[in-house]
Amino acid sequence: MLIKLTTATGGTQTEPVTRPPAANFRVALVCMPFASAKLPSIQVGLMSAISEQAGFETDAYYFNLDLAAQLLPDLYEKFCEHRGHMTGEWLFAEAAFGACAPKEGEDFFKSFPGETVWAGKIGKDPDFLFDLRRRVLPDFIETSLASVDWARYAVVGFSSTFQQNVACLALARRIKESFPAVSIVFGGANMEADMGPEYARAFPFIDYVVSGEGDSVFPALLQTLAAGENRARPAGVTHRTADGLLLDGGQAPPVTDLDTSPVPNYHAYFDRAAGLGLLQHYKSDWVLPVESSRGCWWGKKYHCTFCGLNGLGMSFRAKTPDRFLGELAELVRRHRISAFEAVDNILDLKYLPSVFSRIEDSKTDYRFFYEVKANLTRAQIQSLYRGGVRCVQPGIESMSSHILQLMRKGCTMLQNVRCLKWCFYYNIRVGWNLISGFPGETEEDYVKQLDVLKCISHLEPPKSINRIWLERFSPYYHDRERFPVTNVRPQASYRYVYPQHVDLAKIAYFFEYEMGDTVPADAHAEARAFVSQWQENWSSDRRHYLSYRRTADGLLLDYNRGPEKNGTYSLSGALASIYEFCVETMRTPRQVVEHLRQLPEKFDFAEEEVRDAMDEFCSGSLMLGEDDRYFSLAIPSNPNW
Repeated sequence: MLIKLTTATGGTQTEPVTRPPAANFRVALVCMPFASAKLPSIQVGLMSAISEQAGFETDAYYFNLDLAAQLLPDLYEKFCEHRGHMTGEWLFAEAAFGACAPKEGEDFFKSFPGETVWAGKIGKDPDFLFDLRRRVLPDFIETSLASVDWARYAVVGFSSTFQQNVACLALARRIKESFPAVSIVFGGANMEADMGPEYARAFPFIDYVVSGEGDSVFPALLQTLAAGENRARPAGVTHRTADGLLLDGGQAPPVTDLDTSPVPNYHAYFDRAAGLGLLQHYKSDWVLPVESSRGCWWGKKYHCTFCGLNGLGMSFRAKTPDRFLGELAELVRRHRISAFEAVDNILDLKYLPSVFSRIEDSKTDYRFFYEVKANLTRAQIQSLYRGGVRCVQPGIESMSSHILQLMRKGCTMLQNVRCLKWCFYYNIRVGWNLISGFPGETEEDYVKQLDVLKCISHLEPPKSINRIWLERFSPYYHDRERFPVTNVRPQASYRYVYPQHVDLAKIAYFFEYEMGDTVPADAHAEARAFVSQWQENWSSDRRHYLSYRRTADGLLLDYNRGPEKNGTYSLSGALASIYEFCVETMRTPRQVVEHLRQLPEKFDFAEEEVRDAMDEFCSGSLMLGEDDRYFSLAIPSNPNW
């Protein structure tokens, strides 16, 4: 039987009627450090709602908030943001493994001197981090254990993503030691494929591991446990039999209809934040995690060679527009927050007319972060802005079309630049990075890339410039017969974290490697220096700019690319028309010739003459050209272009 819930947008959303609560069978779900404390966990929020929908009384505990309060929020977030060499996991190793923690953990900072540099940047030193590892965090785990009557629960579930795993293991071990009757369940991205069964094997206090999407598997497991039935566990659940035999349940089947998912329950996060006095600190920045799709429609066709997201589930599924808009409305009603962070790997382009245009038409004041594909047009970016998108991650990782081909990105350098330009114009922040280390790349690729970067210094700079990481689920990892990847081994920092009895090759997500047919690291030195200066200028009053004003006589191009590199160019006649025709998107000389002939002035130039003019714009860094297509770089000054 289904009930209908009328949404604020006029659509409807369907949800199954919940079953009667299972008597004396309570569930606890836990969010551990180092998950950001700025926002609730969508994993815990969604599983809480699913568990409740299945009829189980469920409580959620946000111990990441507790540690944020203890360390102070700003410092805590530094740990959450730092990937480094598994530093967050190393910090919890003694709390998790006690005497079994690797003895070589003492040499962590000698082996990874960059971590000492990072500690200095956050105003701390290795002694402070050692004190966290040896005293503060073990005490934190004991306090967390004592703060809850765990005996009330039949099941305690841990969501583990990124550097949450060792903290989860630490508290799970202590709960199991103190309350043996409690069933410990682990799920999350860190449990995908080989990783989950190995954690279950290595740590007997874990009773069940859910690998893959737990939406249907987790409640099915709860139903089985609540009924006390001695039967096979659902597919996707690894567990031990009564005689100690470990049964690998494989991967959970993916959810096919996301509309059946309930609205995540975030109440526990806000209640705990209020109880710890953190509301005022976080309130101005609060966003709510939302999910409108899973998988990657691009990756299903062409899996980017370095991408390890989605584990074994690339299949793309999206919520229907009415269902998603209804969820947004419900979350706003519950929490009075209208800013959202989409956890989707890629935006469903069908949402442009069916979701964002409806938000624009209704004048609803929502704000979004989304991951998008970089080959968006100006009109599409405008639609996102008018629908509330204020920050995107467009998967821009290179400004070389050849390297983008090697990545299987399905876009070009000019499309990446177009995305940056129109996001800047529409005041949408962009998170992007430059990465290298792709077999088949050449030094010439990076020389050309640096030339491009120097032309676009008036746009938002990349966040970083680095060599690719080798991730477990990427094509580079699992298709080593095709790619020249050799000497693959778990990232060195894992052995400073986990006991010797753990098979690091099975639990590691990041790997060290040798990659053939790549350029040497010093080929990127000049680009690193340029990007560093670009970032510094961007965060100061020395930002570069390149914009144009339309006048009665043509165009005025205003530019500032540093000291003694500023001024105004004046363009009139055919030159102004050529330049402005290429402002929105890339044009070929042939297209420009046809455009000029259709103007009232009926300019008639040969294709080669137009190409020469466009090449001249490129030599002045006012345009970029590639494969006989040209794009004007100046930003319109007119806010209504």
